[in-house]
Amino acid sequence: MKNGWQTKRLGEVAESISTGPYGSMLHKSDYVPDGIPLVNPVNMVDARIVPSDKMMINEDTRHRLSKYVLQKGDVVVARRGELGRCALVTENENGWLCGTGSCFIRLSDQVDERFFVMLFGSSRFREILESSSVGTTMSNLNHGILKSLPVPVPPLPEQRRIVGILDEAFTGIATAKAHAEQNLQNARAVFESELDAVFTQRDNSHVEKRLADVCERITVGHVGSMAKRYKESGIPFLRSQNVRPFEISLKNVVYIDDEFNRTLGKSQLRPGDVAVVRTGYPGTAAVIPDTLRASNCSDLVIVRPGPNADPHYLAVFFNSTIGKEMVAGRLVGAAQKHFNVTAAKQVLISFPSVGEQRRIVASLQEFKAETQRLASIYQRKLAALDELKKSLLHRAFSGEL
Repeated sequence: MKNGWQTKRLGEVAESISTGPYGSMLHKSDYVPDGIPLVNPVNMVDARIVPSDKMMINEDTRHRLSKYVLQKGDVVVARRGELGRCALVTENENGWLCGTGSCFIRLSDQVDERFFVMLFGSSRFREILESSSVGTTMSNLNHGILKSLPVPVPPLPEQRRIVGILDEAFTGIATAKAHAEQNLQNARAVFESELDAVFTQRDNSHVEKRLADVCERITVGHVGSMAKRYKESGIPFLRSQNVRPFEISLKNVVYIDDEFNRTLGKSQLRPGDVAVVRTGYPGTAAVIPDTLRASNCSDLVIVRPGPNADPHYLAVFFNSTIGKEMVAGRLVGAAQKHFNVTAAKQVLISFPSVGEQRRIVASLQEFKAETQRLASIYQRKLAALDELKKSLLHRAFSGEL
């Protein structure tokens, strides 16, 4: 510990600590569409409080629960779930109500509130919170635990000096992150623009045809209850979550046995088929790869192209903005919107020759590889900035700044 620093219990530097109201203290009738915001853990974002219009209470409830009303300068902290998530109550949030998953700490004049908020955001202190918490299904901090938590307390001028250094550093990190995130979005947008250009900048060699006219088969995957048919291994059984733009993902894939697979002949897949999502993100499409020799599926549109349609070109269409909009225009069903086989057969697509389709696909694959390379650079930069912030917080509360 740095010279002049002390370690104290949180209860020694807090005027009061409240664990917030119990869930039984709030009732359905307390909530209103336009009222006083509750501050739950989900509302604490980057040390700020972001209210939700779905979690507001009326004035009578605030009066009844007045001991849990927040004041400017309070530090509100998640006491359940993601421990350490916290925010400083400003003038804007003065008078809001502490939520049931939160607690709030009213500090004495020994501690700068901003210093305390930054302390809670450090990985080292979050480890202390986790190790101190109780509960088997969800980590929880009770009043006794909070009161006895050890906190570093340097002299007040030192606290404010550290806050100043971190404020300046975090502002720079936030700016750098914003630029990296924008560059990441731009890289993705450029690729999507290239996809759209295939169908918006076509020439006279393109002929518009119905999907049914260029495919051997358009059908739908198995529809029905499957929970009791899954096995630990066997034939991969693809669902909508396994179909991502241009990629079949086997993450969290389920399996069926060979016997059951043979009974589901209509939904059997083979390499070169195009799997198109019906519900959730309708239109998302990927080609079944050669490495997936046998597979089956649930609730997907299965498109088996004929000799005049390249499967990867069809995936380009469905994953383009134009393809998605066309799919969206053919959604049916009232309870849950989905893309059906009848609608799929009527989809109109602009087709050049098969050779030109393949040239377009090859060009887009090269372009995609380059945009993914750039996206990877920006993602690594974002990860590095997050690590820098963690390192600065660790150094700050170890007395190294």
